Amino acid sequence: MKIVTIIVVVVIALFFLLPILYGQAPLPEDMSPSAIGSFIGGFARYWVEAIKTAFS
Repeated sequence: MKIVTIIVVVVIALFFLLPILYGQAPLPEDMSPSAIGSFIGGFARYWVEAIKTAFS
């Protein structure tokens, strides 16, 4: 059961870290709505492009 937990944690970490490491989702410098929106938008754009690329 421990190995499944480790795998799940790694998958979740990659899901959140890949857009940040790739540079598509810049970490917000403050808690302003525009900074948060930029982060969420970059995060969504990364995964939309990744899914398009995977299925094309």
